[in-house]
Amino acid sequence: MINLKKQKFLIIGAGNMGYAVLNSLIENKISSKNILIIEKKIIPKLKKLKSKHNLKIVKNVRLLKYKFVPSISLISVKPNQLNAAVDSSLEKFLSNSLIVSIVAGKKISDLKRIFTLNKGIVRAMTNTPASVNMGTTLVCFDKTIKSDQKKIVRNFLSLLGQINETKNEKVIDDFTAIFGSGPAYIFLFIETLIKIADKSGFKNSKNMVLQTFLGSLLLLLNEKDSPIHLKKSVTSKGGTTEAALKILENKNGLSTLISKAIDKAKKRSRELSKAN
Repeated sequence: MINLKKQKFLIIGAGNMGYAVLNSLIENKISSKNILIIEKKIIPKLKKLKSKHNLKIVKNVRLLKYKFVPSISLISVKPNQLNAAVDSSLEKFLSNSLIVSIVAGKKISDLKRIFTLNKGIVRAMTNTPASVNMGTTLVCFDKTIKSDQKKIVRNFLSLLGQINETKNEKVIDDFTAIFGSGPAYIFLFIETLIKIADKSGFKNSKNMVLQTFLGSLLLLLNEKDSPIHLKKSVTSKGGTTEAALKILENKNGLSTLISKAIDKAKKRSRELSKAN
């Protein structure tokens, strides 16, 4: 079993996704001495985490004043920032490191052209619940990755939550649209219910809505039944739930809107894949 607490982690880009992974490392008791962050713009929650755990953050590796040899390097910058983020000094710095990229739309072939000194490249995508070790992650290994390297990456990504693997790199674009962006869709639905509950005069709307979501998810997990069956168990003929579902399930309802939204996200993800 690989001991991740002995590994050194480099995070390049600590925005929302990079922060989520960073927070997961800390939650899993990875020592701050074994974590280095490269980030030019420090968001407030990162600043707070830095202060609390004495994290080391530098703008580029040339400013690093002590020896740090990363065994795993997470690339989590925005797609249009990737080329600018990688200079010759950083490329050399990463030459002995496994590279795990969660840069949207950037294929393994793109990463190989950028990290020419590195032979261990992995492409993955996760989502923000990774920050509380409840993320959903999809990983695709470059064909040159060795079995022992795969074990290290699997152990690392399993810290974030559920890990899934694919040999078809193209499906990562669809994964990004459905699961990478998925929390935003759920948060929007929660936000909408809270607003409606507030207008109805409830004083504890947020907690009530969150409890409804949590209870429904636990029921779904514990019952091991399909969402369709559980939905039917709430719906009485001629009742209030049925009246609401007739609106949500009509041809222009929620299912249609979600499908259209995800199709749009898929299209954008593919556009990012084609962009240089």
